[in-house]
Amino acid sequence: MKKFINIFIIYLCFIGSSFSLASEKKANIQDIYKLLQEKKFEEGINTLQILSNQNDINAQLLYSKILFSGDITPQDFENSYFWGLSALLGGLKNSSNILEKLNKYLTEEQIEKTTKNLKDFLEKRAYKKDKRAIIQIAKLYEKFTEPPDIINAYTWYNIAVAQGIKTAKSKRNEVLENLNEKDLLDAQTLSIKLFKKIND
Repeated sequence: MKKFINIFIIYLCFIGSSFSLASEKKANIQDIYKLLQEKKFEEGINTLQILSNQNDINAQLLYSKILFSGDITPQDFENSYFWGLSALLGGLKNSSNILEKLNKYLTEEQIEKTTKNLKDFLEKRAYKKDKRAIIQIAKLYEKFTEPPDIINAYTWYNIAVAQGIKTAKSKRNEVLENLNEKDLLDAQTLSIKLFKKIND
């Protein structure tokens, strides 16, 4: 009987730890708002960083605003731009408001460096099969490089379609119209290579 009780206690501990791990993984933007309202700023910022790194665009936009305002953490315009642009590429159009404000404070070199860092971040996410990141990279190449990098934009839209993202098909076909035969061949070759890397 004592042995059974010990096993049962171990089982309860295991279940309890599983629930706590599950609840940690399920942190969302509402949890962050609650933490901030309760003035648990450090915990709120830490959770915000975790969600932003998991490519939660709502968390990214909030983090961008906080980094811009500097009210509960020091102002950091480069990181504010990084997360604001990521949220915009993820589909949050109102992120453009904060990016416009940041354009007044950042040099072209800072914006270029930050955009490159974001591309690297999104590529890492894409290689972990983050479908949103695949679309974000395609949009970044299409609209946020100077001049627009149509070959890479097509490459990533092509991968997005192959990964089952139906909304990417019209964008892929639109970009396709701007490629000559050689560039198209290069883009499709790169698409196949990167698609294999993502799905290996």
